[in-house]
Amino acid sequence: MREYLGEIVKCVRCGRCRTVCPTQQVQGWESAGARGRMQMAMGMASGVEPTTGMVTSIMTCTTCQQCVSACPSGANPQQVTRAARRKLVDLGYATSHQREMQGRINNTGNSLGDGSARTAWVTTSQVTGDSGYVYFAGCLASYRYQSTAKAIYGILEKFGVGLLKNEQCCGSPLLRMGLDASDLIEHNSRQFKEAGAHTIIVGCAGCYSMFREQYRDFEILHFSEFLASRLDELPLDQLDLRVTYHDPCHLGRTYGIYDAPRKVIEKVCSLVEMKASKENASCCGGGGGVRIGYPELSGSIAEKLKDNIPGGVNYAVTSCPLCSRNMSDIGINVLDLAELVLMAMKE
Repeated sequence: MREYLGEIVKCVRCGRCRTVCPTQQVQGWESAGARGRMQMAMGMASGVEPTTGMVTSIMTCTTCQQCVSACPSGANPQQVTRAARRKLVDLGYATSHQREMQGRINNTGNSLGDGSARTAWVTTSQVTGDSGYVYFAGCLASYRYQSTAKAIYGILEKFGVGLLKNEQCCGSPLLRMGLDASDLIEHNSRQFKEAGAHTIIVGCAGCYSMFREQYRDFEILHFSEFLASRLDELPLDQLDLRVTYHDPCHLGRTYGIYDAPRKVIEKVCSLVEMKASKENASCCGGGGGVRIGYPELSGSIAEKLKDNIPGGVNYAVTSCPLCSRNMSDIGINVLDLAELVLMAMKE
């Protein structure tokens, strides 16, 4: 942790992050927020033995980046928190849910521990393409939101986009939780090269962030980016719907992808912005391993997101299966961006 001291001391304890941290907003304690975690990281860097409370605090960060956006001194509490998680694992303080996630991926190649075929959703015989573009479906779309995977690929295959023969988890759940994802990065990178891919298209914000940060030699596009530049090539009707859009943390705040999904939505129906959107968008509570490790906290954070949804809309549209999962679990009528577009496509 000592190599992060320079980042840690940037924190001037101003308290700006207290007003935006989704975990602290629910739990209330100083230790539940970014400022508290920075102080714990300072202690760890000085040789303080981690306590159960410290482990819990460090592991309940959703990695939403709201603290990073709000910090006036330019500190990056999320980077420090991730480093602290890796240090805790190295010191033998891995939590049961960290070990569970590692076991799921080691045994099945996916974050859900699902032993069924990853490509069971595929309804076409095409599994490779020669366009240089490959669709990476991700774990949730492959196993839990197959309608989303079908919708995305149903559109992408019109442009000659292919699939991998042996896709595995991108590694994001491991990396966010302080675990080693190098084997998955190596496996998927090899698959991309064997497929002759120069561009990877994803429909999951977590996958997008992971690829942008950890994978080399490939262009990474979110589905919304790819589609926004090709809308005129699709036969689309105008839908009689009013929807709002939820910005996933790892797509919006982390990489600033705000315009592309809105351009797609406005092409097919009416868009009503959430009360807090774009860089101020609320976290769904599902990221950073919080959903698997602290499900009640995750649900409480999602409940707060409900307050942002404007009245009179038919759907809350999003671009991330994990956001869809957490929002639908608390009763929000959610639709993936690709499913919205598919509804608008003419026969």
